[in-house]
Amino acid sequence: MVIALVIVGVWWAGAPAIRLFLALVAGGCCWEIYLRLQPGNPLYPRRAAVASALLGLLGVALWPSGPMLPGLIADTTVRLGVALAFVPGWWLLRSGYMHHRQDPVFQSVLRWVSVVAYAVAPLLVFRNLCLDDNARSGLGGLSGQNTFLATFGLLWILDSGALLVGKRWGHRPLHSRISPSKTLEGSLAGWLFCGLAGWFLYPALFGVRAQDGWGWIALAAGPVGIAGDLMESALKRKAGVKDSGHWLPGHGGWLDRFDSLLALAVLVGLWKWV
Repeated sequence: MVIALVIVGVWWAGAPAIRLFLALVAGGCCWEIYLRLQPGNPLYPRRAAVASALLGLLGVALWPSGPMLPGLIADTTVRLGVALAFVPGWWLLRSGYMHHRQDPVFQSVLRWVSVVAYAVAPLLVFRNLCLDDNARSGLGGLSGQNTFLATFGLLWILDSGALLVGKRWGHRPLHSRISPSKTLEGSLAGWLFCGLAGWFLYPALFGVRAQDGWGWIALAAGPVGIAGDLMESALKRKAGVKDSGHWLPGHGGWLDRFDSLLALAVLVGLWKWV
């Protein structure tokens, strides 16, 4: 409930608060990747984590709005590449290149690249969408600031539906090795609730055209959000930790709370620009 109130408060406060909040999320995710999910340099683990957190925080907070890469035309190809960097970034973090002994300089460069691709790039794409008041043309009539709340709304609906149905009727594990607590029944229920929200609830709340944006985004949000959750769980299993952090008792860390947001940010960005 506290997180929900914070999200609603950020949405109500507008663009500066959204920029700051997403910058904090980026910094927290980068901190946990370095400190908990990657072996790093045993002599200077916190120094690397602090540098990574500052990279994420300042990158999302200060990067100019508009073109993703200053000096280049912000066409579909550039935006598509920045958004899709999420997948190879995750793959690198989980690969043997990061967890086996390598040349220190080579491994450090790969780690920085992967952290930017997996955590910073999706949040930068999402931040630009949330600060763009001209987003109506690509999201079924939804303006930038409301994109922030609508996206988090889908995540809440997905998580709540999966939890409630999974606890009561869930029997089959979705992926027993990576995430044994998630059930197939709960995941399907969360997916169904997302679809219903996109086609029926969002048009009533936001006045959007479901067929032009959020109806289809909501249908895709189920598997995409679940995939984002499983991807982060795979990183934790590789690192041998249960939670990415401990800042929220009982709920883990930044990545545990916002892993699905990283994947869903890519989805919303792809819908808008492709």
